[in-house]
Amino acid sequence: MNKIEPKILKGTRDFTPLEMAKRNLVMDKIRKVFERFGYDAIETPIICPADTILGKYGDEGDRLTYNFDDAGGRRLALPFDLTVPFARFFAANYRDLPLPFKRYQIQRVWRAEKPQKGRLREFYQCDIDIIGTKNLIADAEIAKVIVQVFKELGINFTIKVNSRRLMNAVLKDLNIPKDKITGVIRIIDKILKIGEQAAIKELETLGINTPEKMLSLLKPEQNTKATLEKFSKYDTEEIKNFLDICKNFEIKEYLEFDPSLARGLDYYTGIIYEVVSKDCDFGTICAGGRYDDLCGLFCNEDFSGVGVAFGFERIMLLLEQLGAFKDIQLNSKVLVTFFDEESKADLLNIYSNLIEAGINSEIYYEPAKLGKQIKYADKKRIPFVIIRGSEEREKDEVTIKFMSSGKQKSIPRSQLTTYLLNYYESKE
Repeated sequence: MNKIEPKILKGTRDFTPLEMAKRNLVMDKIRKVFERFGYDAIETPIICPADTILGKYGDEGDRLTYNFDDAGGRRLALPFDLTVPFARFFAANYRDLPLPFKRYQIQRVWRAEKPQKGRLREFYQCDIDIIGTKNLIADAEIAKVIVQVFKELGINFTIKVNSRRLMNAVLKDLNIPKDKITGVIRIIDKILKIGEQAAIKELETLGINTPEKMLSLLKPEQNTKATLEKFSKYDTEEIKNFLDICKNFEIKEYLEFDPSLARGLDYYTGIIYEVVSKDCDFGTICAGGRYDDLCGLFCNEDFSGVGVAFGFERIMLLLEQLGAFKDIQLNSKVLVTFFDEESKADLLNIYSNLIEAGINSEIYYEPAKLGKQIKYADKKRIPFVIIRGSEEREKDEVTIKFMSSGKQKSIPRSQLTTYLLNYYESKE
């Protein structure tokens, strides 16, 4: 019988236990920040009716959305992001939810684009949204959450902010036809990806005269105050009020007003954000903004929302480059060694006591030489190895081997769980 090649699709990944330990550590930190601000978790289906996904992200978004017919002839799609599925969820459930509604969601999404570093076809997003209020306090709170998450992760960052309302007003003032504004915004959004000259060519192809002048106008000045003065002929109250609230939140130092910030998705209507690292050029690591009309696609009620998505895969790559996982451990804290059948009952009793005490532990399943068991513990990054040979049994002791230093310590058998519990409590 021919063996099946153990391959996976390009743009997807397997994760080893060590990689999962890193991912779970980061995800738990992000989740705890979300919950600190009162966000509650939801989950939405992976397989969706295509009409709830397609047509919400523009032509390019539709092109990158996985969609197909199932065996019953139904047109289905996989989520492109978590915002549109959330809008659908809210429209279906808002009568039973508190308003405003604050949610977080950590799930996989899919995009049929060319895989590259930090850009996969299957990846996780970590989203938060506040829906049911237009107050700018909500927009500023989102920025505060962003700050807390990246401070918790030890990442130096800048939050670039703009207003889609302001950008629309500027483009209208530059006599950009209404039917071309969305296309212009999408091209501006791609500048970092394709370069300014390529963007100019695309704008010219779209029929925009003197695109260089437009792009020059949209570039930020040396600081936010100067940039606001540059746009004084336009209504900048939304940006100013947002920045004032952020000042009260004590986060204004992390913000940079960037009038060239576009966010290419169609549903944004107000304040928009993008976060970039100061340490490494990984592109955008978090992004989002205000959307006033998205839920109207699914219900007759008018609900405004604001939220961001944290690019989990890029954040992981960034943290790896920053050396954030040097001391990462797997789950097991203790390995109980096993030398012969005579000691089995005694060792199983020790193992059981450790588990019942809440200490993550495991036992070596087969009698083996100590060196082999030590190698196993080393591969699993287990910090403590418990040795209970005939000599230890005679004295009713156990020997603890500290894997980090190679040192050993013998203590009474009855003190083992208390010793290990006190050790971990002292490290917390």
